Amino acid sequence: MAKLFNIFIDSTGELNKAQREKYDIDYCPMGVSIGDGEEVPASLDYDAGYSLEDFYNALREGKRIYTSQVKDRVFEEKFEASLKEGLDVLYVACSSALSASVKAAEKVAAGLMEKYPGRKIVCFDSLNACYGQASQAIKASEMRKEGKTLDEVVAWLTENRLRFNQFCTVATLNYLKAAGRVKASAAFFGNLMGVKPIIISDAKGNNNAFKKVKGRKNSLLEIVNLAKEAAIDIEHQTVYILHADDPETADIVKEELLKVCKPGDIYVGTFGPIIGATTGPGTVVIYVYGKEVTIGA
Repeated sequence: MAKLFNIFIDSTGELNKAQREKYDIDYCPMGVSIGDGEEVPASLDYDAGYSLEDFYNALREGKRIYTSQVKDRVFEEKFEASLKEGLDVLYVACSSALSASVKAAEKVAAGLMEKYPGRKIVCFDSLNACYGQASQAIKASEMRKEGKTLDEVVAWLTENRLRFNQFCTVATLNYLKAAGRVKASAAFFGNLMGVKPIIISDAKGNNNAFKKVKGRKNSLLEIVNLAKEAAIDIEHQTVYILHADDPETADIVKEELLKVCKPGDIYVGTFGPIIGATTGPGTVVIYVYGKEVTIGA
């Protein structure tokens, strides 16, 4: 069956090279600079002049990491290449509450669709990031393989995007606070001694620090329990556990998850540079498909 459209994510989509090849998904890189260094692509493969180790060591040393949205020219190059092949485009974007990339893409798309009459570019706001976003792109790829049209895929994603649940805890809120990427009250920020936040992607796509738990171990148990409660048919889905250069903690989360349920599969991976810089070392998150998110609606 001939492919009708290409699928893109961005640097918050987190799919590694093997996954991108498996699902035939490309990505539009955002930008990142370390300290006073020049801006380079925010590579999901850490192959743009810095290694994963270099990146997290810089964070731990207190160097400021600057991030930027996808450049217009990147969208233009990627999208137009598809249109020239006679293929439409689906861009599954980072939440508009976290990045302006989707808005930039919409502007580029409008110009290209005028240039290529009859072709379609859909810039879809996932209202999520990381594997909340990536899982939507994977689902789109699976539906495409089944022969579903672009319109059918977008309709399904629109109906179900709030079912991609995120449960996250961070070692410190300082990185999210500095980046302006978390929704929480001043009182929340002012009372975190020995307390760890639990963060979800809410119904409007914000990182919402909606509760606090005493102690690091309890915060890990809490995200496991929340994931179990939210998941639907967990025995037949892949659960994604991502971490910010903290594989030991990710392994603890995996072990605790296996004590309370039996997922069809568990994937454990490391954040790319955008989410790593935004959340900081020690962050760990679980993604499951399940009940619709209503917090923040």
